Amino acid sequence: MPPSSLSQIIKVRLNYPLLFQIESYNDEIVSHCGVLEFEAEEGSIYLPMWMMKNLKLQEGDLAIIRNAAMPKGRYIKLQPHTTSFIEVSDPRAVLEKTLRSFTCLTRGDTIMVMHNKKEFYIDVLEVRPSGDAICLIDTDCEVDFATPLDYKEPEVERPKAKKVDDEKKIAKITRGDEKGGEKEFRPFTGKSRQLDEEAVVKLSYAAVVKGLAKVVIEEKIKDDEKEAGKEEFKAFTGKSYSLGGF
Repeated sequence: MPPSSLSQIIKVRLNYPLLFQIESYNDEIVSHCGVLEFEAEEGSIYLPMWMMKNLKLQEGDLAIIRNAAMPKGRYIKLQPHTTSFIEVSDPRAVLEKTLRSFTCLTRGDTIMVMHNKKEFYIDVLEVRPSGDAICLIDTDCEVDFATPLDYKEPEVERPKAKKVDDEKKIAKITRGDEKGGEKEFRPFTGKSRQLDEEAVVKLSYAAVVKGLAKVVIEEKIKDDEKEAGKEEFKAFTGKSYSLGGF
């Protein structure tokens, strides 16, 4: 701020720490800040670039500055824009170091944190006990982090659906395809074989032939005996009868 501002502050005897409400003249967007030095040119104030973006101010735009009173902060909820800030070695230590240069925070603002020559942007989602702005001087403030804006849930590999083609092939082999003319599969219906199969077959064949010959011979003897016991047939040798019974 310009040196004339310091003279005015001394005259009105403002309470310390010096806290201000800054408002963009055209858009009426409000934020809060402290003062670093009173060495700016008369009629000008210098703001960090990230604060100018929050207020939608361009170089040379008008702004309204008022003295402001706010309670000491007890709780802050922040949301980094990128997961790269969470991946630094100790994000809380980096944040604490940065916030030591802040005199106050406003809900809805986006602050910039510099670490290892890299800029990290963080949204202020919530402040307590006041709902709008809090003072960070000489206070023990709890800090909570929300999920970064670019965070994506890791994709979980889902088990692939079972293919039914193999099951159909197995069912086709066991049941048989009626349209294709394949027979139904029945276990233990094949032919059995022994190690001395040839000898068994010959023995069985001889037994069958011998038994069959015996049956044929016995049947032939019985037929001859029946034929011998029959009388010779003679035609017209029976008794005669008339229609009238005489």
